[in-house]
Amino acid sequence: MHRLVLGTAGHIDHGKTSLVKALTGVDTDRLKEEKERGITIELGFAQLRLPSGDSVALIDVPGHERFVRTMVAGAAGMDAVLLVVAADEGVMPQTREHLDICGLLGLSAGVVALTKIDVLGDDAELLAVAELELREALRGSFLEAAPIVPCSARTGAGMAALHAALAQLFSNLPERDAEGLLRLPIDRVFALRGFGTVVTGTLWSGRISVADELSALPRSGPSSEHMKVRGLHVHGQVVEQAQAGQRVAINLAVARDAVERGQTLVRSQSIAPSCLCEVELHLLPVARSPLKRRSELLVHTATTQRLCSLSLLDTAELVPGGRALAQLRVPRDQPLVLLPGDRFVLRGFSPQGNHGTTLGGGQVLRVLGRGQKATRPFAVDSIRASAADPSILRLRARAEALRILHAGSKPAARLPAMRELAALSIVDAAAHGTTLSELHGRVPGGLPFLQQALADLVTSARVVSCHAAAEGEGRSDAAAEAIFVDAAVLQQLGEVALASLRAFHQRDPGAPGLSIETLRSQLQARARTARTAVLQRVLTKLSQQGTVVLAGNLVRLATQAPTQDAKQSPLGQQILALYEQAGLAPPRAEELLPLLTAAKLQPIPTVIEVKKTVDELCRTGALVRIKDLIFLRTALDALRGRLVEYLQQNREIGPQAFKDLVGQSRKFAIPLAEYFDAEKLTLRVGDLRRLRSPNPR
Repeated sequence: MHRLVLGTAGHIDHGKTSLVKALTGVDTDRLKEEKERGITIELGFAQLRLPSGDSVALIDVPGHERFVRTMVAGAAGMDAVLLVVAADEGVMPQTREHLDICGLLGLSAGVVALTKIDVLGDDAELLAVAELELREALRGSFLEAAPIVPCSARTGAGMAALHAALAQLFSNLPERDAEGLLRLPIDRVFALRGFGTVVTGTLWSGRISVADELSALPRSGPSSEHMKVRGLHVHGQVVEQAQAGQRVAINLAVARDAVERGQTLVRSQSIAPSCLCEVELHLLPVARSPLKRRSELLVHTATTQRLCSLSLLDTAELVPGGRALAQLRVPRDQPLVLLPGDRFVLRGFSPQGNHGTTLGGGQVLRVLGRGQKATRPFAVDSIRASAADPSILRLRARAEALRILHAGSKPAARLPAMRELAALSIVDAAAHGTTLSELHGRVPGGLPFLQQALADLVTSARVVSCHAAAEGEGRSDAAAEAIFVDAAVLQQLGEVALASLRAFHQRDPGAPGLSIETLRSQLQARARTARTAVLQRVLTKLSQQGTVVLAGNLVRLATQAPTQDAKQSPLGQQILALYEQAGLAPPRAEELLPLLTAAKLQPIPTVIEVKKTVDELCRTGALVRIKDLIFLRTALDALRGRLVEYLQQNREIGPQAFKDLVGQSRKFAIPLAEYFDAEKLTLRVGDLRRLRSPNPR
């Protein structure tokens, strides 16, 4: 079975449904209203068996102008089109609009059926004229060179030739990517007695297996999350797994009203709906007027229709037949489920030159999530040169890469485009960086292909891989995922770090270095979304280059001569001795000078010297500042050991027991208890404290 979908297109009453029945034996008009009115209203589905023994899914779409929305929903899942034109009427308004829609949706292959030739009788001249007029109408479209097959569903004439043309068509088409993100736009929802809720759709990419848990996006409520797959059918056959390119019926363990047409089935958290995207737009030549800088239109994508506002990015207006970059926005409560490379159709509210309301369409270049910076819309009075704007240049690079990616059938031809798309998405992520799983939700294509592209980018030094520590990244699996960041962004952060260190040394030339945490905070003030792993990679790179020196929890410029270690100075040793004697009842900072004077230290230090030495001992970790108290590190470590031993034996500790463990008053016990909470050693539950982890550090 080919994992491909063929769809019909054409004007009403040109015989699409009759042709499908002649090809497959299936009458796709299943509704009572369709039978009574003699027209197709909803999408119909059948299985087309090819002479080779293989089969493909076949979608029959309505031809009436009132049902263009339904037609687009069906066409969005097609790999090739069977354009149906009646020989006695020729090309009609919906023929042209359907042809435009198929082209806007990125279809590039198909067969043309010139139907109802029996109506012409034996008049070969009329048939030749009909073919000539049809070929002229197809000029400039993606079906310009497609085979035209005269046929009749009523008499069977030409049906063998049509079968052969379709077999030849599908022998040259690549199948869809089963390694991509699972996405299935829902085109039907119904309930079956004994089974429950069933949804159908074309599996755009990825795989679905029985027992998988899926989500329907955009969510209509909590029940559209984590829906279990009870069963799968492909062409009426029970299967354990469905793959990209197949028409699938899915039995879901969920109430009928929890899902609806227009939603997309995905794996949980693999992709996020968005209200804003940046697109490449093509305005059809039949458009009656140019598209202004801002327009309100209808957008169709997959099985969804939305009102949208469109803002041009690189031109003041778009003339019929032209192309431009644009920003497409839908209402916040009606987001779309999109990936770069997805196609869309734009329709207006009045007929155009082909008597349809379709204005144009194009492809999605960039889907913007929360916190991402959008490209500025075109402004006539702006002093910037939009053609040279870096954001515009990056969007054009995306458009070109997507064209190559979708046009190339061999991996060697597609890999450079995948590298470019991955690199541009990493640039978008700025100092926050992005992981492989996050990138998979922003770049079309299979995971192995994306991994190869990332490996190439890292090898070429265009992208840097930062390995995250599990703590501080806000996710339990952070240790398993590398964070990828653009090399130029890392270079810029390095320059900011060096500037901060130079300023620090100018302020305090005698200091042994700046606290690493302080420097990270300063960097995050400049790059607010920067992850800890990215900032650590900046410091590691500067250290490897010999530009800075990392010593414990301090960092200094390599050109800055190190100062004497405070622990080795007579004053530092005397201060440490005082704290060692005091244990867990240390003196306050203002009490140190009198104590040192009483110890007859020579020469007698000044207040400033004492403060500076204490600060250096805290920076190097020999002393630990807890609120307005300062403790000896070794005393804290000894208390930590006693506390862990106690909690492993007793599970929890109360205020009095902790006070006894410290051996000091509440003045010291309370700050120490809060310190271990902040260190994530203990967890406070009411007045009690417990170990956070069974294996504390």
